[in-house]
Amino acid sequence: MTKRRLTSWLARQSIPLLIFAAVLLLQWSAPPGLEHSLQRLEGLLYDAKVQYLPPWPRSVSNIQIVDLDEASLHEIGRMPWDRQHFVKLTDALAKAGAVLVVYDVLFSEPQSNAALLALQSWPRQTTLSEVQRRDLRQHASQLDPDARFATALRATEVVLANLLHRHGSLRTGQLSPAARSVAQQRPAGMTPFEPFSGFAAPITPLAAATRGQGFINAEEDADGFVRRVALVHQLDQQLYPSLALEAFRVYSLLDQVQPRWLQHNGRAYLQGIQIGSSLVRTDQQGRILIPYRGGARHYPYTSAADVLAGRINDQRFDQAVVFVGTSATGLADLQATPTALNFPGVEIHATVFDGLMAPQTLPYRPDWWAGGTLFQLLLSGLLCLWLFPRLGPLGSAATTLSLLLLTVSLNLWLWRTQMLDLPLLSPLLLISLLSVYFISYGFVSETRRRKQINAVFDQYLPPAHIQRLLADPGSVSLAGEKKQLSVLFCDIRGFTTISEQMSAQQLKLWLNQYFTALTRAIQQHDGTIDKYVGDMVMAFWGAPLTEPAHASKALAAAFAMLQALEPLNRSFQAAGQPVARIGIGINSGEMTVGDMGSDFRRSYTVIGDAVNLGSRLEGLTKFYGVSLLVSEFTRAEAPEFDYLLVDKVRVKGKQIPIRIYLPLPADLTPTQRSQCQLLQQALDAYFGQDFAAAQLQLQDLNLQICQLQDCSRSLDLAPLINLYLQRISAFCHTPPAADWDGSHQHS
Repeated sequence: MTKRRLTSWLARQSIPLLIFAAVLLLQWSAPPGLEHSLQRLEGLLYDAKVQYLPPWPRSVSNIQIVDLDEASLHEIGRMPWDRQHFVKLTDALAKAGAVLVVYDVLFSEPQSNAALLALQSWPRQTTLSEVQRRDLRQHASQLDPDARFATALRATEVVLANLLHRHGSLRTGQLSPAARSVAQQRPAGMTPFEPFSGFAAPITPLAAATRGQGFINAEEDADGFVRRVALVHQLDQQLYPSLALEAFRVYSLLDQVQPRWLQHNGRAYLQGIQIGSSLVRTDQQGRILIPYRGGARHYPYTSAADVLAGRINDQRFDQAVVFVGTSATGLADLQATPTALNFPGVEIHATVFDGLMAPQTLPYRPDWWAGGTLFQLLLSGLLCLWLFPRLGPLGSAATTLSLLLLTVSLNLWLWRTQMLDLPLLSPLLLISLLSVYFISYGFVSETRRRKQINAVFDQYLPPAHIQRLLADPGSVSLAGEKKQLSVLFCDIRGFTTISEQMSAQQLKLWLNQYFTALTRAIQQHDGTIDKYVGDMVMAFWGAPLTEPAHASKALAAAFAMLQALEPLNRSFQAAGQPVARIGIGINSGEMTVGDMGSDFRRSYTVIGDAVNLGSRLEGLTKFYGVSLLVSEFTRAEAPEFDYLLVDKVRVKGKQIPIRIYLPLPADLTPTQRSQCQLLQQALDAYFGQDFAAAQLQLQDLNLQICQLQDCSRSLDLAPLINLYLQRISAFCHTPPAADWDGSHQHS
């Protein structure tokens, strides 16, 4: 592509390129006000994939949820509950066969010991001895609810919850050592995590008794939906596990989980979490997409009140991992998720734990997503820029639908088979915007082109012709092009004399009637009016619509014009006005046709040597005394007509002689046909230089015509006969040269 063509292409594609740049900008650096809306739309597309095409298999693990639901709160009381209920709940689950109990409940505040409070409130004047007081204190300590709960925690596998926050001065409870759960070997240049400075953890006795702790922080997107969760967070330069990750570590009997780092250019990026022999792929913030398996209550729920009351008689908790949490509205642990607007937080932790059971099925957004998305946008954009300008509105609409379906299908295929979550909004947005632009541009261009065609051809073509052009504007080229056409010139004989006999107003009305009759005949035979110049009419066939039978239609139009003059001349005679006698010249050949002119005035016209010959033929009709002459080229294009050879001529600027013919009407009488045959025989003798025979035949034919008085205006052969008699008489006195080829030189 040359520099000029490239510049022209870039100018035409400036708006599509701006659309492409805008989509790139929106993908990676959208304005804050618009970013939220785009994230919401992208989130809705992701939610649809999660709801209708989850890539993960159905769960086979026994995960149970014990729900601190409204029924439990009604039967046992509002939260916080006495520790004795959790002691009883933990013991009941352990006896029922639970292999792990995970509490999505914070125990960051100690519960007061009623016995110790009572003992402290007794007055010192009582008769109790110090020994008795010591025994009572020892007994009260044994009745301490936190101590009893800690004892229950030591008796089974339990993981407790903590909460990380950004209020550094607020630290309650005791965090389990981070190194106990997560390996802390971190390379230099580690990408920063979201910083936390405070926490609410289980109180010290409970923290010491449990097998592990994990944070329960929710990861909300900009639209408030929980679609991902962090497996690790950072506090005091230490990495701590989430509740689900810690539960899975304890369940898997692992000492630690190992973060996996990728070092590049002095920076370290988190790739995932190594859990035993499996790698859970995460983003650089340690987050994974939550593998939701449906709406809320996908896992079996059991009311805590039923467990505490001993109303569970089946084996549902045998070898089960039990998550204890709440679905009660008042406890504010309901989240908006892709599958439900009121999704219990405890079930989110259970869902993440379930996903860690088969980490290879967890969906993730790979590190190369930005480059992959850019490549997809470039490919889609270039494909649209190449296809849409070449298609009409229907083709563009069909192509748009195909590209959208292909983009969605590819995205869903990667989602279902490779568990890859790639952006879908930006490719769909790019294709849609480019499609809307090109379809709109096409409609505007087509409307403009239709108006242009209508403006150019309204005065030249019949309405049916214009409708065909408007129905298929692409078939018309207003630019100059060479085509095989037929051109017709028509002029009034003696127009100067006629114009002198009438006033300007009378002449105008007379010409209007004349042009109307001739134009109607031309348009009825699909001719294109080129121009009116004084009393001359110029028309052509074969453009703007291609017409293989252009010569035949031009001849048919010429006969129709001659016939149209007969009733018109009768009306002129009746009105006392001059009659119109015309001469028509037709030629066929290669001509240049197009919308030509200046910036001030243009017209759709034809030019070329073939056009000039047509004009000369019209002028020669006066010389030969006939109403219609055509060239040998037109005769070859329309062989279905009968012709009479009139002459071999050399016109100005041409050395090769051209045969010119008189087309014969189809309604000739037998006598007229006989006369034409006799005339043709005489002319054959003339061109064969048998001038004596030719002269005798012409004289006999002239006498016959005069005797029959059959000099029809549609076929008046007398002037032609007299012309050749004069030539023969001249040749009798001065014979032609030896190399004479029968042609006549016209100036």
